[in-house]
Amino acid sequence: MGMKLGRIAAFGAVSGFLVLPFTGVAMAADYPASSRASVEVDPSMAAVGERVPEGYDAVGIPVGTFVFLPSLFLGAGYDSNITASGTNEKSDWVFTVQPAFQLQSDWVRHYLSFDGYFQSGSYAKYSDADYQNWSLGSNGRIDVTEDFELIGYVNYAHLNELPGDDETQTGLTSPLPYDRTTAGVGFRKEFNRLWTKATFDFRDRDYDNFLDGVPTDQSYRDGQTYSVNGRIGYEISPLTSVFVGGSYLWYDMQNVDYDAEEYNVVTGLKFEPSRLLRGEAYIGYRDWSSDNGYFESASGVTYGADLNWFVTPLATVTFTALQEVLTSNYIYGGYNGSAVNSNEVGIRLDYELRRNILLSGWVNYQKQDYEEYPRDDDTYFVGAEVRYLINRYATAKLNYTYTDFSSNFNNVGGVEDYNRSVVTAGVTLSY
Repeated sequence: MGMKLGRIAAFGAVSGFLVLPFTGVAMAADYPASSRASVEVDPSMAAVGERVPEGYDAVGIPVGTFVFLPSLFLGAGYDSNITASGTNEKSDWVFTVQPAFQLQSDWVRHYLSFDGYFQSGSYAKYSDADYQNWSLGSNGRIDVTEDFELIGYVNYAHLNELPGDDETQTGLTSPLPYDRTTAGVGFRKEFNRLWTKATFDFRDRDYDNFLDGVPTDQSYRDGQTYSVNGRIGYEISPLTSVFVGGSYLWYDMQNVDYDAEEYNVVTGLKFEPSRLLRGEAYIGYRDWSSDNGYFESASGVTYGADLNWFVTPLATVTFTALQEVLTSNYIYGGYNGSAVNSNEVGIRLDYELRRNILLSGWVNYQKQDYEEYPRDDDTYFVGAEVRYLINRYATAKLNYTYTDFSSNFNNVGGVEDYNRSVVTAGVTLSY
């Protein structure tokens, strides 16, 4: 029930901002959500999965000019393969408790929000798989004028990378704790039908040096990532924009062999909320290169998509795609690591059976190609969910996710094909 399972359920990239809905237990994303609500004016233009019927929305507690929104998730689940292994499979029940809060402004102009959560996962038989996560953060927006806004965010989190959650498959069989700090600033400005957007983002990750009491080298991803992103768009119609954009990223890792820089140039279409479409899609060119030439460069086509298609007022189909370059410290044939070309595509259906009963299903595919050696990994994810809004104070959820991982390096250097089923049931109490 980890981060990758949730991440694959529905992923998207929007100018360097990732919005990651989680199918099981909520985890802090690597990148911030927008400081604006998904739909501010017309709820009928919200995707089915985001829609909250009248009478089922949380009330909140007024605190001056803010509203305090507390919640508590209680869940139990069964995981057929908690080690994400093909030869050392362990099944177990897991119990999750997650209190959370959001304190958000109730202002006519500007926006400010604080949020946090604590999450505890406890296994019935294998206590060495237990984990605790927590996060505190804030994000806000300053409306300088009607067509000019400044945005910013900051977040600190203590998280655990669980088996099957690793960015690239590393044979992780128990939780690996790490601390993560993210922060960023940006602006958006409109000039009649022309608009611009720019952001600067920072991320620092510090992984534990021990895994089950055994030393583990995570220096290849301990360190800082900086990114500068910009876009210029033109409204070709009131609800559709064409845009060009670019980004520059540099990686300052503890292991200097993994220091790198990357740039992307893209063009695409952005659709404002309507009764038919919402979201964006883009394609372009990407170049990733190691600072000292230790790794082969990774260049080629890059792309991304996060599109909602409102088939009917009761059904939303979401198309997602994401291409990115990751790194791995996998050792093979004299090579101590590699850049990894990661590609993901997916489709999700959300259907409103009744005002308070939502049905969801999704299929996703991820392919990762290693640049230094002929290793290819393929992962398929299939999932379904039933969400029942009992009243404005309680929501019940039943979730199932199936994962199938395979590699042409099966049984080579610790890589193992595996499959995994996770069933989770829980209730979220909110006020």
